[in-house]
Amino acid sequence: MTVVTELFDLQETDLALDRDRARLAEIEEAMQESEELIEARRARAEKQEVLDGFRARQKDIEWEVDEVRAKASEMEAKLYGGTVRNPKELSDLDTDVRSLKGHASKREDALLALMEEAEAAEAEFRAADALCSEIEAASQANREELLREKSAIEPEVERLEAQRAQQVARIDRAALSLYQVLRERRGGQAVAHVERGMCKGCRITLPMSVLQKARAGVGLVQCVSCERILLVN
Repeated sequence: MTVVTELFDLQETDLALDRDRARLAEIEEAMQESEELIEARRARAEKQEVLDGFRARQKDIEWEVDEVRAKASEMEAKLYGGTVRNPKELSDLDTDVRSLKGHASKREDALLALMEEAEAAEAEFRAADALCSEIEAASQANREELLREKSAIEPEVERLEAQRAQQVARIDRAALSLYQVLRERRGGQAVAHVERGMCKGCRITLPMSVLQKARAGVGLVQCVSCERILLVN
């Protein structure tokens, strides 16, 4: 096996590693929480907060109505219980009872209006919760699929890395150094096939003198245009 062939085989390994590592990076990125999911959770939390506010206010008004009703009942019992006989005091009690009952009635009306708002808020929360749950389920299913793909790629990366280490150990240091420089310059493609007298890396027709050197297989011959190492089958 010539040095050029060894470099080409190394390039195939490196390109495979590049693809697999790039895909692993994509998978890691894709497994992060999406903006859609973050927004859905934010919307659900907002709807929950609004609903909790209505429920808290509802409890406060219910407690207030119960307290006023209880106080009115207590006064009404005194009013009609026969223990109070003074006309002035009876009149005051009657006024207080009416006032308390009127206040309770108003608070009950407010409670009914609030309950309608709370019902609408609960419907909005349920819709937001359902949408969020749907997005979370889809996200989880996608994450599991990505994890399966990741589990399949990682052992392949380990195999390719071991294979690369063996390949590198067999290649001349100077040739390897040139290969690495060209890979960085040419987007991972340091070695190019020659086909019908043409460099497949940059698609130019090569001078005959260059072709003859490449065909001879003595040393490394580079394309006069793109500088890639030429491989003649």
